[in-house]
Amino acid sequence: MANIFLCSYFAEVASKINEVVDFQGKHVAFIDTAAKFEEVNFYVDEAVKILEKFGAKLTRIDISCVKNLVTQISECDEFCVADDKILATINKCDIIYVSGGNTFYLLNELRKSCAEQAIKNAVKAGKIYVGESAGAIVAAPDTRYATLMDKSSVNMSDFTGLNLVDFCVVPHFGCEPFVEATHEIMEKFGDLYDLRPINNAEFIAL
Repeated sequence: MANIFLCSYFAEVASKINEVVDFQGKHVAFIDTAAKFEEVNFYVDEAVKILEKFGAKLTRIDISCVKNLVTQISECDEFCVADDKILATINKCDIIYVSGGNTFYLLNELRKSCAEQAIKNAVKAGKIYVGESAGAIVAAPDTRYATLMDKSSVNMSDFTGLNLVDFCVVPHFGCEPFVEATHEIMEKFGDLYDLRPINNAEFIAL
């Protein structure tokens, strides 16, 4: 059975994914950090309601090192800060759900919190990974192509993804407000990466 599901918009494909996964009674580590500072984030609550409707048991976790915009933990810039509760949730869950939002903020926080390695280990061990938009992009070996969709406000120089798959998902292909950006990605990076464009009603399972 497939254990990696990558989509653009979970609400559009949730029923089809549920036919394969069966969320009923499953423990889900729900990571919505990518949407933390996004003005448009309705998809997070949508996903929560859908998963709960399916009978999933959610543990919503914030993996971000910076708990608010005012107080920053300086150690986060230099050291790997592991939260035992976060790692324990990932280790004990059946499904890891990573929502959409800013790809590079998400990737940066995955690294700082050590959740990156925990997720990779969990998926390798057979746990299910569901990535929506940014959550789908970070599953790739390299995320540089997504700079045409998301701003890299964290000034990243290393765009290495989680490498859960050997290709790069281009979410929201041909869908507003990403019509221009997704076509530009295909033109600019099509010869450099194995790009897999999907629209909001499609998903990839493997």
